[in-house]
Amino acid sequence: MELRQLRYFVAVAEFGHFGRAAAHLHIVQPAVSKQIAGLERELGLDLFDRSRRQARLTPDGEAFLPHARRVLRAVDRAATAAADLAAGSTGTLRLGGNPGLGRRLEDILTEFRKRRPAVTVHLTTTRSAPEKVDAVLGGDLDAAFVAAVPRNPRLRVRHLWDEPLLLAVPAGRAQVAAGLIGLADLPLSRTTREENPDTFDLITDACKAAGFTPRPGPTLVTAQDILLGPVAAGRCWTVLPAHTAHADSAAVAFVEPDRPILEPTSFVLPHPSARPAAEELLAAVLQVTKQRTDDRR
Repeated sequence: MELRQLRYFVAVAEFGHFGRAAAHLHIVQPAVSKQIAGLERELGLDLFDRSRRQARLTPDGEAFLPHARRVLRAVDRAATAAADLAAGSTGTLRLGGNPGLGRRLEDILTEFRKRRPAVTVHLTTTRSAPEKVDAVLGGDLDAAFVAAVPRNPRLRVRHLWDEPLLLAVPAGRAQVAAGLIGLADLPLSRTTREENPDTFDLITDACKAAGFTPRPGPTLVTAQDILLGPVAAGRCWTVLPAHTAHADSAAVAFVEPDRPILEPTSFVLPHPSARPAAEELLAAVLQVTKQRTDDRR
């Protein structure tokens, strides 16, 4: 059974005439007659009484008509839903986030919901930067924020901002921390290089420019645990984005380095074919980023 057979059947039933149905469908009458005859053979039913000039439904045709209409309505709904998905007006957008985005992400998603209220954003922040890039390339994510500026011809990368990093140090080291060299003997807590090689190398390079190679400390999993644990106890130091740097502890100090350490944040989409919803999210990202920049002026 083909959909066109059902469409032809419903059209003839509604017009009560093969010729008028064919004109409405913009096809020739023999094609309509042939398809309906094929449908009748497949069903084993006579759907129309052809003994008169008009095409009148048989009792079997009357009984079959509502079923045919339901099938066609379901197909039309499915086609509409697919068109909405293609246009980005409904569905789910899979987004890779960064734990350090903070209020920025909240503002971006609020703006996006104004633009696409029927789109659900599924946010994941558990992947490393390379994994998020791979997920966008592989189609597992529609877009992602990454603390890097990836270079790949299959990605469209929009560099959004550079986030200043602050040194989170034991309070007793606050006076000597700005030049970094005063922290040379203290282990550095940070994420693994595999999780974010760009940021890892950025911090390593800053330390080397200050004259030392950082000693490895505990792996940074959550900032709060590190700050209120080993940093507060004087056993290590760490580096955090400025807008997330806070601690309810007199034992921890946040210090701006003499030479600014700037961590880039980029928005990445597949190139050349990003989903319309992802394009709309990029527009929301750019608008919120511009607003925040204007507000700081």
